[in-house]
Amino acid sequence: MNKPIPKVNLHPASCKYLKLGHPWITDDSYTKKFPKDAFFLIGVDEKNRQDVALLINDPQHKTVKARLWSLDKAEWTLDFKQVLAARIKTAIDLRRPLMSERENIFLINGESDGLPGLLVQLLKNELMIQYYAMFWKDQEASLVELLKQNLPEIKDIWVQERNFDQAKAIRCLNVAKNSSEFTLKEFGLNYQIKINQHYDFGIYSDMSAIRKNMRPYLQNKKSLLNLFSYTGAFSVYCLGMDFDNVVSVDLSPKYLAWLDENLALNPQLKKDNHSSLCMPSERAMDKLINEKMKFEVIVCDPPSASSDGNKISSALKSYENLLPQMLELLDEEKGQIFAFLNTHTISWTKFEEKLKSIVDASKFKNKIIIGKRFKLSEDCVPLKGFHEGDYLKGFLIEFK
Repeated sequence: MNKPIPKVNLHPASCKYLKLGHPWITDDSYTKKFPKDAFFLIGVDEKNRQDVALLINDPQHKTVKARLWSLDKAEWTLDFKQVLAARIKTAIDLRRPLMSERENIFLINGESDGLPGLLVQLLKNELMIQYYAMFWKDQEASLVELLKQNLPEIKDIWVQERNFDQAKAIRCLNVAKNSSEFTLKEFGLNYQIKINQHYDFGIYSDMSAIRKNMRPYLQNKKSLLNLFSYTGAFSVYCLGMDFDNVVSVDLSPKYLAWLDENLALNPQLKKDNHSSLCMPSERAMDKLINEKMKFEVIVCDPPSASSDGNKISSALKSYENLLPQMLELLDEEKGQIFAFLNTHTISWTKFEEKLKSIVDASKFKNKIIIGKRFKLSEDCVPLKGFHEGDYLKGFLIEFK
């Protein structure tokens, strides 16, 4: 770092939260005075007149105006690329043991790896880089060089700039390529990946470790209802555990057709044990209740804003209708519901309280336990003190 780094005063609350582990400086009266053209800033505790943090400036973001690079003053004078190289290597080496189990791994998980606003996902022998902070675009050449040094086997690298409108345009650094389609393995099962052909590419890798952690609970079970099934990762997973009745529900015929592709990629699975319902989850459960169906496992992972084609509701509110129906369909002897919520704006406590209030208002009051939590883990461990990174939450719900 040759040029002097500008110093900026921080709001007292920002100083407090930095010390507690929160890595963002969000928009306030202090950040309005931040220079726009500096890469690094030194954050100053105005009250104590102390330099507290080296920050990466993020003037383009609407709400996050700077992100923590280091609280360790010994690092502040080091070459940026040197520190970047060390952090990338540490992050990737930490995940190498996972590569024997699956080919879809978050190699870099943003703030929890000291690389704020940057996600890098391994998809077999391709990489998906996601920028949530646009200063990474200016560092793209160095970033790609370092990733290739650590992963020389990588063929193609994709970049996704997540803008404020949540558009997700993807570009390939191999300019001759604008899409990709291939098969990858997760826990010995095959999944079809399609990059830059649809809104998402076919599998949610942050759920991979959760699937693994659910496995002991799925042993000796035989029936699954997979709501909001997307391309059917849970359906394929349970068929791989010899479930004899798996029902996948999704509103999208495109995703259910993709699920069929995933089934075809796994000839060892018994396809006759699987069926799909292309309709809203509430309507599908009404149908199954009328048919007097029961399931030993129900997985519910609604999108943060779910739609049935006519209305849009938040995932948390949707549980008001979904959970009583799931309880009607649950096997009372050994049935288990895995209920998920995918948003950082709702805390664990609020989600649990909501589920309990729904149960207490139902005919199943005093019969249900809301117990074990299923959290992000392995390649997606959230940074302590950073609730925005702790977005995926799951609870096990079962009869007493």
